[in-house]
Parts: sequence; C-alpha cells; structure tokens
Amino acid sequence: SSGINAEWPLRPGGRADQGLPKNVYLSFCLPGLYGLQRTWLDCTSAMFPRQRVYGTHQLSLRIPSHKVDCRNYFGEIYYLLSCSDACSNANCPPSLPVGGSSCFNQRQNKLYSIRDDGYITLVRPQEDGHLFTIDRTFVCKNHQCIPYKKVCDLVDDCGDGSDELECANNVDCDPSRNTSKEFIPHSSITDGVYDCTNLMDELKECDKEIISTVPLKVACWVIGSLGVILNFTVFAKGVFHLPTIKTPSGILDRVLVLVIGLGDFMVGGYLLAIAAVDLHYRGIFCETQFSWLVSIECATLGVISTIGTEVSLLSMTVLSASRVLKLMRGLSSASSINKRTLLKVGVIVGLVMGLGVAIAIIPLLDIYKDRFVNAIYYPDVIFLKGFQRKNDFKYPIAEYYGRPIQDVSQHSWNSIHSLIQSMFTHRNGKLTYKVRHFYGNDPVCLFKYFVYPHDPQRGYALGVLILNLCCFVVITVSYTVVNVISLRSSASLLGDGAAAIALRKRNQKLQRKVSMIIGTDFVCWIPFMVIAYLHTTAVLDATEYYGLLSIVILPINSVINPILYEPLVLDLLKKVVRSLTSKWNVLRQSARSHGSVRKDFSVYNTENKHKAVTATTTTTSRISTSEV
Repeated sequence: SSGINAEWPLRPGGRADQGLPKNVYLSFCLPGLYGLQRTWLDCTSAMFPRQRVYGTHQLSLRIPSHKVDCRNYFGEIYYLLSCSDACSNANCPPSLPVGGSSCFNQRQNKLYSIRDDGYITLVRPQEDGHLFTIDRTFVCKNHQCIPYKKVCDLVDDCGDGSDELECANNVDCDPSRNTSKEFIPHSSITDGVYDCTNLMDELKECDKEIISTVPLKVACWVIGSLGVILNFTVFAKGVFHLPTIKTPSGILDRVLVLVIGLGDFMVGGYLLAIAAVDLHYRGIFCETQFSWLVSIECATLGVISTIGTEVSLLSMTVLSASRVLKLMRGLSSASSINKRTLLKVGVIVGLVMGLGVAIAIIPLLDIYKDRFVNAIYYPDVIFLKGFQRKNDFKYPIAEYYGRPIQDVSQHSWNSIHSLIQSMFTHRNGKLTYKVRHFYGNDPVCLFKYFVYPHDPQRGYALGVLILNLCCFVVITVSYTVVNVISLRSSASLLGDGAAAIALRKRNQKLQRKVSMIIGTDFVCWIPFMVIAYLHTTAVLDATEYYGLLSIVILPINSVINPILYEPLVLDLLKKVVRSLTSKWNVLRQSARSHGSVRKDFSVYNTENKHKAVTATTTTTSRISTSEV
C-alpha cells in the first residue's frame, strides 16, 4: 500500500525474511492475503509506480516473487499486484492518461510533470514540503480521479464503473446496465444469500426450470393430454346418458362417475397448463421465478389441481361405499327416481365438491395468512432481497428501532410490514409487498404436502394427508367386500348352464376390475403418503422427488380412472388396440408375401440361368462333336 516505503530496505534477490521481523515480513510482503500461513515465499523489491518523474520520490515495495491468485485482494494491494505482473489471473486495470481535463474540480493545486514515456502525470508535494511525489491517482473514463485504494474495491467510485470493469476480483451484478454499477466478490455467487439488488448473484449459474427434466416434461404433456381427452369423453357420454337411468342407485353412481371425470379432467388441464407455463418460462425462469411464485396464476393452478385431486378421491370413496351398500341391501330394493332421490344425490355431490373446494381455498384466505405464508417479497427494497421469512426481519428492525425483538415468529405479517413501512418516507407512494402463498413453495404450484417440522402449515398438510389415507382405506375395504361377495356368488353357482357361465364370467371381470382399482390407488397414494410423512418428520429430505411424485405418480390416476370406471373408454381403447393389431398383421403379411414373391422370382431366375447354361453346354458339345 502507499504506506509501504523504504523503511525496511530489501536488496534485489535477497530473501524477504533477512533482517526483518516475521510480522513485518507478512505485512510488507503480502498484506491482506487470503491464507497468510502460506506466505513463506521469496519476495522481490520493485518501484511503484514504474515511471520515473523528475524531482519525485518513488516508493520501494516488495511483491511476491511468483504469481499469485488475486481474486481475494481488493483496492490498492490488488492494483499493486496486478500492475506489477504478480497476479496469475488478473491484468492491470486500465487508467486513462493524465491530461489537462483530468481531475477537473477535484484538485486545487494540480502540478504536472513529464514521465520517461513521454506522458504527463500529476505530482503533488509531500506533507513535509521537501519532495514531490507522484500522485497515486487512477483516472476514470469520465476523467474523474480516485486514489488507487478505491480501484477494484467492489464500489463504483468513478460513477461510471470504470474502476471496477476489468477487475478479476469481482462480478458485475448487471453487465447490461451502463450506470449505477453494482459489484460483488466471487465468493458471493450462489452462496445462499442475495447480495445483488436484482438477485442475480444467486441466479447467475442457475439453470432452474419449472419442470426440471425432459422425461418429466414429456410425461406432463402425455398424461395431461390423455387425462383431458379420456375424462372429457367420460363426462360427455355420462351427461348424454344421464336421462336414461331409472334407479336411485344408478343415478347416484352415474353422477359420482361424472364428478370423478370432472376432477380428473381438472388434473389433466392443470398438467397441460403447467407444461405450457414451463415452455413459456424456458431459459428465463431464474430471472422471473419470484414474480411467478407470488403470482395469482400460480395460485390458480394450485387451486385447480387440488380441487381436481380431492374431488376425484372423495367421489371414488363415496362411490365405493355406495356400491357396498347396494350389494348388502340387494338389488330388489330398487325404486324409481323422485325428488327425494335427486335431493339426496345433490347433497352428496355438494358435500364432495364443497369439501374439495374448501381444502384448496382455505390456505389462500387472508385471515389465515400467518399460518400459510412462509415468506414475503419486497420488490422495491434494496436491503430486503429475495423472499424474507419472519426471522430475517429481526436484525433490520432491531438496527432501525434500536431495540431487539425477542421472537419475531410470534408477530403477525401485518405487524412486521407495519414496522418495515415506518422506516420509509413514502414520498413515492406506500411500500408494497407480495406474499409467497401456499402454492408458491414450489415452481409447479401444487398443494404443499411436503412440509418441514417448523412450517406453520404442517398440521394442515398432515390433516389432508390423513383424510386422503382414510379415503384410500374406505376404498380398499369397500372393494374388498365387493370382491368377497362376488367370489361367494361365483362359488354358489352350480351347473354349466349358459346363465351360470355368463354370471361367473361377469364376476371374474368384476374381480379383475376391483383388483385394478385397489392396486392403482395403492401405487399412487401409499408411496406418496409414506414419503411425505418421512419428509415431515425430517427422516428424509424428499424435495428432489417432488417433481416425479406430483407430475407422474399422483396424476396417473386421472388417466387410469376413466378406463376403470367407464366401459366406453375401455371399449374405445380395445378398438384402437384391435385396429393397430390388425394393421400390424396386414403389414407383416404383406412383408411376408413380398418376401415370398422375391424368393419365387429368385428361384425362377436361377432355373432360367441353369437352363440357359445347359443349352449352351449342349450346343457347344454338338459343335465339338461335328468338328471331330
């Protein structure tokens, strides 16, 4: 630094520790270096600045004898090492030549001298008034002048950023911005703390997308498309045939199948929507993730997916219980449809839909904000960067008001915002913030099943998981009873009559269908619930599996349910499979026929060639004989 001079003279080629105390060696040779334990190195002396100016006194400085990593040096020591060619990864920051317009209105007594390279430079008298010394001045691109200690120090001291532009020890938060430059050290990149005003220090090496992998993107499009098409078919067919149903149990079953189709249609629509959003934000999600996670669009998609999932599951639960009751009561109890029947069906469907909507909407209600909001976002406050949890406000509030807050987590979000708002003058309007709502905890905007032990919404998420588990148990028990009744019915049938055979086939078909319903529900829900429970109890961090579970495992039911609950869809799929199989067989037969023709043609050519050769040989033989 400028304070280093010839107080401890060093002969060229001599060792740094000759005649010097170790503490002086450390401070004189490598002041401010990262890792002083590794500074037992040879040092050399150098004059800095290198130019000779008449009547000036230059400083004798000592620098490392080999090149070092300069990314952890700042200010004058960085300028000294880089301009002395002592850095392995940095060049000397360029300074404009000193001219008559340099340092305008910054120096009261500017003195100029000629350097040995023909340029002029600023000189100034030393404090003792006896000698002149080179003014250690860095000339910015805008002709402002700053001391070397302010060069490459992470602060835009020039006003145009030219003192930080070509420094290897910093990162520009926004290279596209020409004014108000903001710089941070390399160590602040992706360290979990937002240092840049635009938050780019945590996004600079970010390749994050809403749907993380290509297989998941493909699965999202495929499952979403099938879910929408198949469930629309079920819904349309069900509505068309609804007036033809004549029994109360039949009307209830048909309406519940319609509701299941509606719920699964919503899940399929959600998948297509989130796939389209992922396509829209591809390549720019890192920069826009904050606006997406707090958006009403994200919340809307979360509500749609939650309503669809819960309504479908609740409807399957009621449908399974209804079928068991119908079997236990017997088919003879069937009666005609009346107003009471329609009212009963309407109440059941209303309760199912109402419960599903309530589960989805409650986390977004403002009265429950302190339970379901984990963080808020101030877009216009520089010192509150990114999403801020309640504990993140502890130190700013304590510093401003001069009194610590014992437990910030016990304060409401409104009271915390009121304290933050009081810090500003509001000359440009009131301070606004946005909440990271319940569905904004993940880019795919799903219900937050995976909660941590400290999350305030942990009880709610566990309650919904328990409700879904109970639904699965009811479905399993109900269809197990149906299966048992079917087995007993088949076992009681005697004889080989057509009616008995037809009934046994129907029961076998029912048993297979019941097994599929139980099996698919088990595969979709039980692994998900187990993993969610392990994550909630901190036994397993399942965050990385959330995409697979939420985009593939759970939504796959929206494709399977139409096949299981609606014969029309199964018949259509069978027709498609038969058509494809038939076309495949035709192609195979055509290929075989073509191969046979080619073979026959080859044999025909071979026989003709053989006859031709035989004829030629016979003719040749005859000629030879006549000649003899």
